[in-house]
Amino acid sequence: MINHRRPILVLGATGRQGGSVAKALLKARWNVRALVRDPTQPASAALRQQGVELVRGSFDDAEAMAAAMRDVHGVFSVLPSNLSAEDEVRYGTSIADVAAESRIDHFIYSSGASVGNTLTGVARFDAKPCIEAHIRKLPLTATIVRPLIFMEMLLRPGFGLEQGRLMSLIRPDHSMQLIAVDDIGKIVAALFGDKPRFAGITIKIAGDRVTGHELETAFSDVAGHPITYARLPDAVLVANADLAHMAASLENGPLAELADLNLMRELNPELLSFRSWLASRDRKALDAAFGRNGEVDQPG
Repeated sequence: MINHRRPILVLGATGRQGGSVAKALLKARWNVRALVRDPTQPASAALRQQGVELVRGSFDDAEAMAAAMRDVHGVFSVLPSNLSAEDEVRYGTSIADVAAESRIDHFIYSSGASVGNTLTGVARFDAKPCIEAHIRKLPLTATIVRPLIFMEMLLRPGFGLEQGRLMSLIRPDHSMQLIAVDDIGKIVAALFGDKPRFAGITIKIAGDRVTGHELETAFSDVAGHPITYARLPDAVLVANADLAHMAASLENGPLAELADLNLMRELNPELLSFRSWLASRDRKALDAAFGRNGEVDQPG
């Protein structure tokens, strides 16, 4: 049974993923607490206005972390993407240690879908699996989620949409799995709502599976003119180790392993396909992605 009286602490609540979790938990009528560096900052103030309890502190302050975890039912832990590998492991393991010491009922850690069973030897790729391994050794009831590629990433500058094309990591006839950030929050809220079922498991989460050809069609429809799709050139991948790692993983690695979309829809009946997510985007966001100031034509 869900215990709505005891709050859930959301780490990273001022960020995209943590923010989506806080929003979904509030909608599910949980009390939500957030650890923030400065409660007066606009992002923190916005959380307070939504009904989130704020606790001042940082990942470097174990005492503040313990205070934030006092009397909570669960903890959602997600770390900023701009951390060094060393800091990511240090913070990720220390957060889990404090959660275990605090006897948290349900700890959910957001890892990465590119995590596999074999370490790569590259620190930035191995940080998340190191944290996962540490969590599994603790006397802690935990669920590990591995979100797939964010749909939002495809609207970022640099992928060619403003030039009438889209370049990404898969070959046109290959597929990749995507997830809308808001859906991560809804799925995590559902996991907190059913601890007996999901305690102790690791789960990939996604909202849709699309090919390069399908991305081309979806973007062309919403743009109102042809958008061509192509895989990023080999020279670009060779020059960028992160992109090369993801591309290889999408072809024959952890990113190619399929999430259970039926389970995802069970956990989140509002789960967005890529087309439905794209259709729901704000017109200004699409204008910016397509590199124009005029209105975007609506699909017929």
